Amino acid sequence: MTARIKRFGPALLALFAGAVALLPVVIWGVPNNNDLANHYHFALPFYEAIQRGDIHPGWLASPNFGYGDAVVRFYPPALYYLLAAGRALTGNWYSGSLLVLTFVSALGSLGAYFWARSFVPRSVAVWAGVFYAFMPYHLSEVYQAAQLAEFAAGAALLFSLAFTKRLCDHGRSRDLMGLAASYALLILSHLPLAVFGSFALLLYALLSISKGRAQTSIFKLATAVLLGLAASAFYWSTMVAEMKWIVADGVNPDPLLDYRRNFVFSSFSPEKSETIWWMGLLAIATIMMLLPAVVIFAKKFSAPSKRALIAVAVLVMFSLAMSTWISKPLWAAIPFLRMAQHPFRWLAVTSAVAPILMAASVPFWLERLRRPHRAVALAMAGLVLVAASFSISQTVRGATYLSRPAFEQMLKPLNEAPGIIQWLPVWANASGQGKASYEKCIPPPAIPARIDAGERAIRIKEWNDLSRTFEVESGPAREAHVSTFYYPHWTAAADGQVLPTRPAADGALLISLPPERVTVNLQFREPSRAKLSVAVSIISWTLLASFLIFGAFVSQHEPIEAKRRDANQ
Repeated sequence: MTARIKRFGPALLALFAGAVALLPVVIWGVPNNNDLANHYHFALPFYEAIQRGDIHPGWLASPNFGYGDAVVRFYPPALYYLLAAGRALTGNWYSGSLLVLTFVSALGSLGAYFWARSFVPRSVAVWAGVFYAFMPYHLSEVYQAAQLAEFAAGAALLFSLAFTKRLCDHGRSRDLMGLAASYALLILSHLPLAVFGSFALLLYALLSISKGRAQTSIFKLATAVLLGLAASAFYWSTMVAEMKWIVADGVNPDPLLDYRRNFVFSSFSPEKSETIWWMGLLAIATIMMLLPAVVIFAKKFSAPSKRALIAVAVLVMFSLAMSTWISKPLWAAIPFLRMAQHPFRWLAVTSAVAPILMAASVPFWLERLRRPHRAVALAMAGLVLVAASFSISQTVRGATYLSRPAFEQMLKPLNEAPGIIQWLPVWANASGQGKASYEKCIPPPAIPARIDAGERAIRIKEWNDLSRTFEVESGPAREAHVSTFYYPHWTAAADGQVLPTRPAADGALLISLPPERVTVNLQFREPSRAKLSVAVSIISWTLLASFLIFGAFVSQHEPIEAKRRDANQ
C-alpha cells in the first residue's frame, strides 16, 4: 500500500490541485462572459442532435429562429461532446458544466505533472500541476473570458508536449500512440491553440531530438502526427473544404479581430482596447511567476536534466515573443497565424510550458531557504505569491458568477437564438445585394410558416433536423421559400427527380416546384468526402485505443527491472 501511495499519490495531488482551482466555480456558480452564451448556443442543439441519434451532427436545426446553423461543421466539437456527457450524467446543464470544467482543470494539472516527470522526481513534478492550475492566463480563460474550449485544449497540449519528449527519449510505441491521440484531441478542442500548439510542438521536437537517433525520431514523430490528423479527419476535412461557404471574416472583417491590434503590451497605441490592457497585466503576472525559474541557466543549477530543461526554456521565450509585436513579421508572413486573430492567445502556450521550469527550480530554492542567507529565495517566493494573489483578487474574485437559476435562465433563449455572424452561410445577406459581408450579414427574422409557396397549398408530413417531407398542391410553377438556410448539401427531390435549389436574398433555401402536385423530400446529405473522413477517424481511434490498451497490458507484465528503470526516468 505504501508503495502505491508513493507511486500514485503525487499524480492524485496534481489532479486535486486542478480541481481546487475550480472550487470557486463549484461554490459560487459558472463565471459569466459573452463567450459563455456562445458556447451553449452550440451545446444545446448539439446535445439534442445526439439524443436523436445523430452522433456526429452536421447541421444544427434550431438556431437562428429555426433557419439552422452550420457552426458544427467548423468549430471543434470536443468541448461539446464533454458538455453533452456532463449533461447526460447529471441530468442538467448546470451540474454537468461544473463537472466538465472541474474535470478539464484536473486533467490539465495531471498533464503538467506527466510532462514534468520527464525531468524531475514525482515529489517535485507535482508542483508543475499546482503551478499550471493557478497560472494567471489559464485562470482567466475560465473566470474572465469564458474561453472554455481553449481552457480544455490546454490539457491536450500538455499531454502532446509530454509524449513528444518521451517519444524522442525512448521511441516507444505507446508514446507514439499517446502523442497521436493527444494531438488529435488538441485539434478537436480549439483551432487557434491547435495552430499555435503545432508550431510549439514542432520547435520542441527539433530541440528534443538527439543526434544519434534523429532519423528514427523524426519518422516516429511524423507517424504520430499523421495518425493524429487521421483521428481528427472527420472534423478538419469538412472545415477545410467548406470554409468558403461561411461568412468568417468576410470582405469587411471586424476590426477587433485584426491580429495587428491584439499583441500583448500594445495597449499604449491609439488603437488600445480593454482586452489588450488586461492581457498585458496577465503577461506581467505570468513573467513574475516565471522569474524564479531563470535559475536553470545558472551554473549552480546542477539538475541532471538541465539541457532538456533549456529546450523548455527556449519554448517559453518563443511563446512569449509570439504574443508580442516582436513576432509581427511572422504573423504577416504565415497565413495560418493571421487567421488565428489573437496573438495574446500564445499566453496559453506559455501557461502550459512555464510550470515545468517553475517546478524544476523548486528544489533549488527550497535548499536556499534552509541557508542563513535566504533573502533571494524569499524574494523569489514573493514574486510567485504576488502573481498568485493578483489572480485570486482580480481574476477569481472579480468574476461574475451565475447561480443555477440565473444560469438556467440564460440558457432558455439560446436554443433558437441568432448565432455568431461569422458562422452563418455566406449566402445570408441582409441587403440582398450579392454575397454577405461581415457588416451586412444578419439572421433573417422568424416567419410564421416553415414553407411559403404563394397560393399553392402545402401540407408538412415530416419535419426533422436533417430531413423534411411536404406535399404541394398543383398550381403555377414557382419557388418554395423554406425557413432553412441554403447550404449546398440540402437536396430536394420529387418523384425521383432532383429539384433545383438556390439561396434567396435573405439566405433561405428556395426550391423550384413543378406545376403538378408533388411530394417533396428535402434532405441534408453529407458528401462522400465526409463519410470517408468519418470512416478514417473511426479506424484511427480504434487503432489508437487498441495499441494503448495493449501497451498498458504489456507494461503490467514487464520485468520488475524495466518498471524500476521507467519509474526513475
